[in-house]
Amino acid sequence: MTSSSTYLVECVRELVANGASADERVDALVLRGRLPSANAQVAWLGFAEEIPPPFSALQVYDPALGGDLVAGDVFDSTREVVITLGKPAAESCAFFVFQSGIPRYLTQRGVLPRLAIADFNSSQGFWARGLEVFSWDLAQPLPPPESPLNPIDPTRYVRDFVPDREIVSDLSPWILEATPPAPSPAYQAWEGVAARRLLGGLVSRAWLEDGQVWLQAAATPPIYRIKADDPALPRARSHLTDAAHWVFLSGNDIEARHLLFSGELARASRPQQDLATTLDQALEAAKAAYEAHVQSSSRETLKALADLRKTVIDETQKVAQRAQDLAATLWRDLAVSAAPFILKILGDATKAPSPLISSLFYFFAALFIGLSFWLQWRINSAFFESQTSSRRSWLQSLYSYISVREREEIAETPIEQAMKNYRETRGVLFFVYLLLIIVLIAAGGRTLYEETPASSTSGAGVPPSASAAPTAPTQPP
Repeated sequence: MTSSSTYLVECVRELVANGASADERVDALVLRGRLPSANAQVAWLGFAEEIPPPFSALQVYDPALGGDLVAGDVFDSTREVVITLGKPAAESCAFFVFQSGIPRYLTQRGVLPRLAIADFNSSQGFWARGLEVFSWDLAQPLPPPESPLNPIDPTRYVRDFVPDREIVSDLSPWILEATPPAPSPAYQAWEGVAARRLLGGLVSRAWLEDGQVWLQAAATPPIYRIKADDPALPRARSHLTDAAHWVFLSGNDIEARHLLFSGELARASRPQQDLATTLDQALEAAKAAYEAHVQSSSRETLKALADLRKTVIDETQKVAQRAQDLAATLWRDLAVSAAPFILKILGDATKAPSPLISSLFYFFAALFIGLSFWLQWRINSAFFESQTSSRRSWLQSLYSYISVREREEIAETPIEQAMKNYRETRGVLFFVYLLLIIVLIAAGGRTLYEETPASSTSGAGVPPSASAAPTAPTQPP
């Protein structure tokens, strides 16, 4: 701590020790009471003029005067003041001076991933999967946060009928990773809230009845329900953590495990049986039921995998056949492209005057092979779009049998590789066809350009016919 911020925190503790009340929120600490001495008043007014970092604001207010105390005001030991201390704001951390404000903060639906407390020592620190609680050292900069983990959202599995919502959207802050070496009021408050949050994420429904929130697990029948604020919940927090870890963090089939555990929790409840025992029995029964569920579905999984492999082979063969068909049409189009050149050679050999017809052969050949390649492209694109839509449908039915990694390795990667080969073949053929079209159009244009001037020149340079020359008159004998 810096000397000024250290002195400020000491003054806060002194004020509370002399009977002042402390109302602490995330953004501010509000103190109400009497200043213990004139020196204390001078110190607080000095803090108001120059706020020690990292605090953001400080106000010393006199309700009797309806205004702030200022330097030079006479000290009155009977005067009650309201001191508002603004705390630093951070996107991922909440700051508290006293542990007394922690219980109310934790009862909010969402908490920040880190919690720094000045009235806290390092031996009392602890952290959960999505929450770290540590001592607030004002002299040291806040270390950068770790990368957040994926949230654990139980709301899709629990029906919540409480108007202000009992079931939270993330259980990560309530799954403990490391127990603190020394107990603290903050940890006790966290443990009580964590037990309520975890049980809320493991039951089947929550509702409000006569101002009381109830949590219910049902196996239709039996039905087991418990108050959300039952005093037995904190003592069963570790058992709830084990159950939540198995349901939400031991695999992809969360919905099945949640349904099994909720049903077994209702079946395991007995009169006069403590909650911890009920949770242990429910977890063991749920694990056994899930193993039976996995074994019963293994045959369906193997059949689905066999069908998947067969379908993938068919799909890749269809893509490869399309690439072969596209390449096979090149030879037919090469023959069409060569036809105008053959006709020109034959025409030159027989002296057949057809420059316009020869050029039209070139142009029609270029048009034909261009349309041929374009139609093949369109037909194949329509076929692949239809196959993609069909493949999406049958992959959807396999989501419950295989994982995302298996689906990618078995189905998506081979088909994508086949599509890649097809696109490479199509790209090469595109340039070949483009070259053929350019050659044909150039040949046709050159034929028109060369033949037309030649015809005009030959017509202008022909000498007059000998028959047109005048004849001498015949001499009589």
